[in-house]
Amino acid sequence: MEAALRSGAIRPAFQPIVHLKTGAIACFEVLARWTDESFGPVPPARFVPVAERHGLAASLARHIIRSACLGALDWNGDFRLAFNISPLHFQDRAMPALFEESVQATGFPLERTKIEITETAVIGDIEGARFAADLLRGKGVQIALDDFGTGHSSLTRLRALPFDEIKLDGSFVRTMADSEESRQIVGAVIGLGRSLGAPVVAEGVETEAQAEALARLDCEYAQGWLFGRPVPATEVPAMLHARGAMAFEPTSRYPSGEQRLAKMEAIYSSAPVALFFVDRALRIGAANRHFSALMGMDARALSGRSLGEIDPNAMAQVHSDLERARRGEPIPPRIWFLPAGRGAALCHTAPARDETGELLGLSLAVLELPSQG
Repeated sequence: MEAALRSGAIRPAFQPIVHLKTGAIACFEVLARWTDESFGPVPPARFVPVAERHGLAASLARHIIRSACLGALDWNGDFRLAFNISPLHFQDRAMPALFEESVQATGFPLERTKIEITETAVIGDIEGARFAADLLRGKGVQIALDDFGTGHSSLTRLRALPFDEIKLDGSFVRTMADSEESRQIVGAVIGLGRSLGAPVVAEGVETEAQAEALARLDCEYAQGWLFGRPVPATEVPAMLHARGAMAFEPTSRYPSGEQRLAKMEAIYSSAPVALFFVDRALRIGAANRHFSALMGMDARALSGRSLGEIDPNAMAQVHSDLERARRGEPIPPRIWFLPAGRGAALCHTAPARDETGELLGLSLAVLELPSQG
């Protein structure tokens, strides 16, 4: 390794992180690559632990940081460069000074750099991690939490160390198409990032379908083979020319889930018609006072009950509407003969879907018809 560092056999590679809506490059993650004349390619999973065991982590970091920053000096755009710092090296009190000096020695703007760390860098010494992060953030360096969702993911870490960015582990992105649980986790992490004002970068994006699903969930940034594999410095200018570049900005804070729910409840309460929602099992999830009055029941007594318990005759109709929604067919308005001889109503039904297009249930608006008597 010492010989490889001296000869320049270990070199930086650059993988783009793009803004999902525009496709512009906002950042490059800098990765260390080593091709040995005798052994061929040596993966980082092999040589990084060797560097840590033999006291070469600082030398490796200094070499990669300087090489990458020097290479990027003449590239166009306000993109950032993101560097992976091993947990052991991040806990070294000398690391912030080494990082700052390595960048500044090249003339690359320090405020356009970022450090990516995994949660293991924080677990052992939260105070030490906060000390390093505060020093670097004070110089304009951003701190990103890498591989969120794996290992020891905890809100405690997010509270203890305010991150500028959350990188969602690619295992959830790859299984979004087949796993509702993965889609829910992805949506939850994106919502968490919004509430913290920290952009979420989805890792491991390999298909257009994954990128489109992430965009529907309002994920701002993504990284993966769909947008580009790690490339040597010589190939980056062409990539920037093709995609363009933009500054990597913190996300705006969005209303919390509780605030959005309160707004939705206010809309339900103030609507002049009867509104209710049923999930895919045809259980009532929400209902306003107009609907509860039509049913002759308290709104709280309706929540969670099967529609069949409230009106068995309506169950078949709504089940038929649900099947139409699953097939993507339009749902026609229906006449609903209300239970207990309460008259008739015109029912308009619409499928309720999440941001990825997953069917959640049906939303129904019920307009009571004038009595014929």
